[in-house]
Amino acid sequence: MRLYSRARLVDEHGEPIRLDALAQDVTYVFDYPFVATPCFLIRLDRPTPPAADLRMENGQSYRWEGGVGPQRSVVAYSAICAHKMTYPTKQVSFIGYRAAPSPVAPSGRVITCCSDRSVYDPSNGARVVSGPAPQPLAAILLEHDAKANEVWAVGTYGGDKFDEFFRKYDFRLQLDVGPRARNAVEGTAVVRELTRYSSQWAQC
Repeated sequence: MRLYSRARLVDEHGEPIRLDALAQDVTYVFDYPFVATPCFLIRLDRPTPPAADLRMENGQSYRWEGGVGPQRSVVAYSAICAHKMTYPTKQVSFIGYRAAPSPVAPSGRVITCCSDRSVYDPSNGARVVSGPAPQPLAAILLEHDAKANEVWAVGTYGGDKFDEFFRKYDFRLQLDVGPRARNAVEGTAVVRELTRYSSQWAQC
């Protein structure tokens, strides 16, 4: 587990995200823990298991502690694919959550990267279902304040790809985001539907 600055998840108007207001099976995106590292936020249609034992590419084991909220159905993961680090850009996203069956994932309800056809199960710690990805997506550690009905991103666990991501995409990120790309997200993180975060969503 790696802790970062706490960031309250808010909508595009700056209002706190209410978990019960999230649409089920919709891909939401927010940037965390850095300005240029997108993450998925998903309200699944069923509770997640209380925990899942997973393994990183380097062989190290870790435990994913399940979703948050009354039904433990809200989950968040880094949106950087663990294979070639495909990620949602402002122009297009080749990775996202789809509830409907597809040629790549006949059972549906998975995160699919159409760049390399890696498929992840968001209800089970983003475990790799199929494809070349060598490890699950890094999980975003969420804290849910049930009394205030607010949710905060506070860290990550599992194998993140941030250092490699910044090395690979440094020039592109400088063009898209500018010198703030590696800055930590502090205070709030704005949540948008993927269809509003990226101009196009390539689905496979």
